[in-house]
Amino acid sequence: MPDVNCTVNTCKYWEDGNLCNAQQIVIQNDEEGGFPPNVNLKQLSATPAQSEDETCCQTFKLK
Repeated sequence: MPDVNCTVNTCKYWEDGNLCNAQQIVIQNDEEGGFPPNVNLKQLSATPAQSEDETCCQTFKLK
């Protein structure tokens, strides 16, 4: 798995060096808000975005 960087040091998965050690990463567009804990992630709808400004994903690149 490639390095995933995160600057949110209050997160359970944050590690020194601003690394994320979560086994799974979930990214949605900002309009969707969030989802309940324990949701089946495979059943979530696609959440399109046109730019990185519509997500919290700093590595977003439009296809």
